[in-house]
Amino acid sequence: MTTALTRKALLSLLAASAVAIATPTLAQDYGRGHDRGGYGHGGGYGGGGLNAEQARLSDRIDRAAYNGRISRREAQNLRWQLAEYQRIEWRYRRDGLSGWERRDLEQRLDRIRRDLREDRRDGGRRDRW
Repeated sequence: MTTALTRKALLSLLAASAVAIATPTLAQDYGRGHDRGGYGHGGGYGGGGLNAEQARLSDRIDRAAYNGRISRREAQNLRWQLAEYQRIEWRYRRDGLSGWERRDLEQRLDRIRRDLREDRRDGGRRDRW
């Protein structure tokens, strides 16, 4: 019985992750505006833009949770932060990204990345009071 529940939970998690990764792709700015910093305009990290960095961060959270390096609660909190980031990003991208909005999004990703690093470092101890 627990195997069936685990399998259902894992499938639900994978489906939710796929939707979370695909959602920003739907909000792409295919050429509207004049170099307002949409996807592929050289912003973000490693030339892949904010969307690629967000996908990498989502994968890192999933791997850390799967390997037990962070607790379920920590993973849930990080996924919530990433979902909040996606909502804000969608709002910003509706009329193109300004420089301030891009910096805000990058800072939000940095914050989530830092929280993941801290959660991995403590091995879930901070979560088990």
